[in-house]
This record gives sequence, structure tokens and C-alpha cells, in this order.
Amino acid sequence: MATDFEAEGLLEGLDDQAKEARVRLLEQLEGDGVGLDELRGASEEGRLALVPVERILVGDQDRHTLAEVAECSGVEAELLERYWRAIGLAVADPDDAMFLDADIEAARRVGQLREAGMDDESIIEIARVMSSGLNPVAVTIAGAFASNYLREGDDEERLALRMAEASRELLPLLGPALEHGLMVQQRALVRQASALGSSLEEGRLPDAQEVAICFADLVGFTRMGEGVDASQLGAVAARLEDLARDVAEPPVRLVKMIGDEVMLQSNDTKALLEAALSLLEVAEAADEEEDFPALTIGLAQGEAIQRGGDWFGRPVNLASRVTDRARPDSILVTEEVKDAAGEDDYRYSFAGDRKLKGVEGPVKLFRARRASDDEAE
Repeated sequence: MATDFEAEGLLEGLDDQAKEARVRLLEQLEGDGVGLDELRGASEEGRLALVPVERILVGDQDRHTLAEVAECSGVEAELLERYWRAIGLAVADPDDAMFLDADIEAARRVGQLREAGMDDESIIEIARVMSSGLNPVAVTIAGAFASNYLREGDDEERLALRMAEASRELLPLLGPALEHGLMVQQRALVRQASALGSSLEEGRLPDAQEVAICFADLVGFTRMGEGVDASQLGAVAARLEDLARDVAEPPVRLVKMIGDEVMLQSNDTKALLEAALSLLEVAEAADEEEDFPALTIGLAQGEAIQRGGDWFGRPVNLASRVTDRARPDSILVTEEVKDAAGEDDYRYSFAGDRKLKGVEGPVKLFRARRASDDEAE
């Protein structure tokens, strides 16, 4: 007997045309084995048109409990539960059959990482950082799907069919693309590695490394947000990230984008200062061509600790505070950066002993520019 979707409250608030499209979609989903409770939940959450995409992601996989996954993979449930939580999959009830065949394969890979010599804490840290990094990737992919496949005047049925078809074609391509991106990043890190040689005798990487840190901040970004829509604001931030990525050649690395600023790092101070100067130049050129905002840039140097792909320590905080004191379209550096980068290729002007928030004692600051700029004048 066919389900009375109207009696079940699944057609409320829809006009005739939208109601007919909803009924066709509900009938198709029910015919594909989607239960009434799942249909009702998807309807209440406004994601009914995305259920076909979700089913493509899940496929015809069996469901398993945490204990079953542990038994099949040979990895104890305690570690697996920590692993799932690290990647953003909360285990509410260990007896709930919420895991898929793909999760068993993932659990087996955890065991293989162990066998290859990786300790449990490193596996959990990798999972946590991977989840944090992949969340914006997933959000971006979802946004790209929406912008490319939504059509004006769509009803739920047409949208669901179009999104499902696109998912069948595109989803198999995303895994290899992500894998290649990871390989590129790993290759860049290998080329930038500088601590390995000094760590051979101790058999471990040092807790802290001498590094140079740079922040580049968009001037007036907050005020800009009052006058333009969110998409324009996002485009400006994305443009800054693109410019920073272009100048961040090894041994310089783009660490992250934080709202309206980028963070760069290098074990080579001169290379980082060169990248900062190049970033300032391309930003100024972009300002002439596309009205791109001015930048303030600050650099500091010192011992910092790397955790989860990010850097922590005094030079990170100091570089951020130095950036706050820089003038638009200028680069401000600490004395340590000035001394490390040298004066053969750069010119410095003293900007004073400054008291910076959260930094003990006054800090000598210098404005930096290329020596060749003097010759051009």
C-alpha cells in the first residue's frame, strides 16, 4: 500500500506544483528503500533533495557496530572510538550499527599504520588535523555543487535528479584529486626539511626549531564588510590567499589563511623576507588593476614548535603584533629578522623601540625594502 505522504505531514506548506514534485521525489526515494522516518527527518531539516546524493555516498554498504568493526579490523574499539571522534564521527552508542563497510577498511588502515611503525598518538593527531583540514574542503565542494547545479525555478525533484547525476560523475574524481594534493604537499615539505640532519644523533625531531614567521593583513577588511556583500568579501580574502600561494615557493610555506590575513613560515629568513616583499609588490599591482586593498606585513624570528601543521611560540605572536604596527603597503621586521636576512640586498629604516601587546619588553622594529629600490629611485 502506497504511503499517504500528505497524511504523514510531508507535503505541508507546498503549492500544487511543488507538492507534485515532492510526491514524485518521495515515491522514488521510498521505492529505493528510504524509510519513512528518514524521509520525515530529511524533510524537517530541508535536505530532502540531497538524500539521493547521500545514498550515492553510502552506496549499498552493510551496517556494523563498533564491536564488529573492531573484530573485523583487528584494532581495539577504544582506539577506533578515539579515531572516529578525531575525524568528526561521534560514537553516541557503541551498540548502534552506524558504521559502513568503508569504515571497516579505514579501521584496517589504522592497523596497517601501526604495523608500519606509527604510534597511536601520532595516528590520532593525523586524524584530527586531517578532519580539520578536510572540513573546509567539503564545504567548498558543497558550495561548488550548489553554484554549478542549482537552476532558477528548480523544484525538489529536478534538483535531486541533477545533483545525483552530477555526484555519480564527479565524486569518483575527488578522491584521486585529494590524494594528489596531499602528495604535492608532502613533496614540498620534504624539500623544505631542514631539521632532519641535526636530529639523526638524537633519533627524534627537536621540540622547537628556529623559524621565521610572516603575517600579511588586509587593511580595512572589517570596514569593507559593511559596504559589500559576503561573496565579494570572500573573493578578496581568496585573492590574498592566491597571491600568497604564488610567492610561497620552497623553502617558504603558506601555513594558513586566518580571516583577512595569511601566515607564512620558513627556516630561511632571507627567503621569507623575499617572499614578503614579492607579496607586497603583487598586492600593489593588484590594487592598480582591481582595487585590491593595501597590506600590512610583519616578520619575526625565534624558536617555535610545530603541531598539526601549524606553528606556536613567541615568534608567531610577535610577528602578529608587528603586523599590527606596520603601515599600509609596508613591511615591518624585528631586529632578529634584519640581522638574519642581512643588509646586502635590503635596506632598513629604524621604526623605534615599540611596546607590543602580550610581548615582554620593548621590541626594536625596522621597515624593510629591497636595496634595488634605492637604485630605481
